[in-house]
Amino acid sequence: MLLLGTCNPAGESSTYNGLYYKQDELQQMVEGGRLRGIPVKQEHMGSEVGCVVSSFIDSRGALQCVMEVDESTVEGTIAKGFICDGIALDLSLGYSVDVRNTDNKMQAGEKRLLEISLVRKGARQGCHISAYQVEGASVVFKETESKTWDCFHML
Repeated sequence: MLLLGTCNPAGESSTYNGLYYKQDELQQMVEGGRLRGIPVKQEHMGSEVGCVVSSFIDSRGALQCVMEVDESTVEGTIAKGFICDGIALDLSLGYSVDVRNTDNKMQAGEKRLLEISLVRKGARQGCHISAYQVEGASVVFKETESKTWDCFHML
C-alpha cells in the first residue's frame, strides 16, 4: 500500500529557536534524501509497518512524503485497515532534539527524525494522509483541508 501525506506543515523561520523544524531543516532533509527509509509506525509504538520511499516540499512549504506500508506483516495489514476505514488518517513525526543550556539560555540544536507515525489525531494541524493506493486498486483521495495536489497544477 502506498500513502501520500503532509508530515509537517511549513517550517519555522531561520531565526526560530524551538522544538519544531525550521524550513531550511526540512529542505535539507529532502534534498539530502535523508527521509528515504525512515520507518513508519502506528501511534509512535511497536514494529515498523513500512517506510518512506520519497519526499518533497510542496508549494506551501509543507513536507510531503510517499510511504509504503508492508501488507505482508500483521502490523502492516492492521495499519492498512485503519487507513482504509478512516480510523488513522493523520501523520505525526517522531524526532529527538538536542537541547543545550548556554549562558543560562536554552538553545535547540540538531533534530533527528526517528519515525513517521500513522495516528488517529496528530499534534500538528494539517498533517494528514491525502491519498492512498492498495496494490491493484485505484488511488483513493481523502478529503483534507490541505492543498497537497496544488503543486502538481491538476484540475
